[in-house]
Amino acid sequence: MKIAIVDDEPRWRRLAIEAVKSYADAIKTFDSGIEFLKENREYEIVLMDIEMPGMDGFDTIIKYKEQYPESIIIVLTTHLECARRGYLVNAFRYVDKTKMKEELEEAFEKIKELNRENNYVVTGKDGDVIKNILLKDILYIEAKGRGTVINTKNECYKCDKKIYQLEMELEEFGFYKSHKSFLINLNMMESLDKEFVYFCGNKRACVSVRRYVETKKKYIATKKRFASM
Repeated sequence: MKIAIVDDEPRWRRLAIEAVKSYADAIKTFDSGIEFLKENREYEIVLMDIEMPGMDGFDTIIKYKEQYPESIIIVLTTHLECARRGYLVNAFRYVDKTKMKEELEEAFEKIKELNRENNYVVTGKDGDVIKNILLKDILYIEAKGRGTVINTKNECYKCDKKIYQLEMELEEFGFYKSHKSFLINLNMMESLDKEFVYFCGNKRACVSVRRYVETKKKYIATKKRFASM
């Protein structure tokens, strides 16, 4: 991972480097938001101090995100009462500098987990064309004949794997079997009732009576997990 550390104090820059060096392919440090923005370069992860002269961290993040919205921002501070502003800039984490090592380790382990989820694929077929489908694009999977059908927002793909095989393979990534014939992506759910799970584009999957309560519990737990990330 390419990481930028932006902090006006050398002490905190050194501590941040020590905390994240095992995760990094490359690290570059900056002593101000102005110098960071001048470079005009995208980083996978940016560790941003918020209290800096000239331009504070929040203003720096706002300007940087205009160019590079996909970068993950971790805010560094010794004043946790400012944490609310971190949500305004869509910060991934808000790290207390006095607990930097342990809090950054937790954040980077979560990033590794998310990267694995975002890059994991299931192979499906569209006619004679074989396609690798990212998990984040899958709404639900339905048992059909001897295999399954993978439903995304815009397309459907045949898959040779049986639904029980995909259930075991994808459980750790937030998929749940809401019905004997349906494996749903909890991360993509929009709502549910006692008959169906609903997704974007008016798509829906079945929920069995005996699995409704557990499906609801898992849906709520997934929403809470996203809120804490």
